Amino acid sequence: MLKLRELTNDWEVLVRLNAFFISYFGWLLFGLAYGFLGRYSVDVTHYLLQLPFTSRDFVIGLIEFTKSLPLLYWLFEGVYYLGFSGSIALAVAYLLLYKRDLGASDELFIRYLLSYTVAGSIYLIVHVHAPHLVYNLPGYLSENTYLTRQEFVLPSLHNTFAMVNIITLWKYRKEKIGATLIVLNLLIPFTTLFLGHHWIYDIITGMVLAGVVSRLTAGYSPRLPAMLCGLELSYLRRLAVLSFFIGVIALFLAADPQHWSQLVSNLFGTP
Repeated sequence: MLKLRELTNDWEVLVRLNAFFISYFGWLLFGLAYGFLGRYSVDVTHYLLQLPFTSRDFVIGLIEFTKSLPLLYWLFEGVYYLGFSGSIALAVAYLLLYKRDLGASDELFIRYLLSYTVAGSIYLIVHVHAPHLVYNLPGYLSENTYLTRQEFVLPSLHNTFAMVNIITLWKYRKEKIGATLIVLNLLIPFTTLFLGHHWIYDIITGMVLAGVVSRLTAGYSPRLPAMLCGLELSYLRRLAVLSFFIGVIALFLAADPQHWSQLVSNLFGTP
């Protein structure tokens, strides 16, 4: 409790925490706007399917193998549904809130920001669709959600962030929590491949992007948004609380978009 009180009065921590929230919400807004912004993006899935390890038999074989080992399947399901947002939240919470490592937090922030920028630019030009969508596999969500879109596949931003997290957390690999988070992120590429959510090429390109971004930003301290730096502590605190609740609401909406859309329609009498 004392630690939490200290954090809520720490200007350096709050300004960085709000910067992470803003960058994340910016990505969500990009996803919502992609239906318009990405209307000229070229679908190159048919070219990808000419490469090895993209056949229906290969994809289904991996999924069936995973399901044949229930413990492995449940582990992968749990790691996958911790998700893109969960992996970000855990890394930020550990580095910024628990360790108060401002330098590592700054590196993590700029790496996330560059990854958003590069991946988003690629999706605006070309895109591919995920294995479960291409082969119409049952039991998978085939619609866009508030957190992502079906075109956001190659490079896999989920795997990019997993590798960015590993690289940034590596200095804490000998600590229990740090090692646990590293192992958790190491599992993400396997979960996305063996559960049929990504092609192996999405994972490879995502990791390459993470490596390049991390190398370019090693030891770099970004200039935090001037708008945030000019705010008083009390406003930063309120903004962080508001952002947290918006983030929680976004996760609930994304968990079952059809349910919430139907609920809103019923409330407003939309047929």
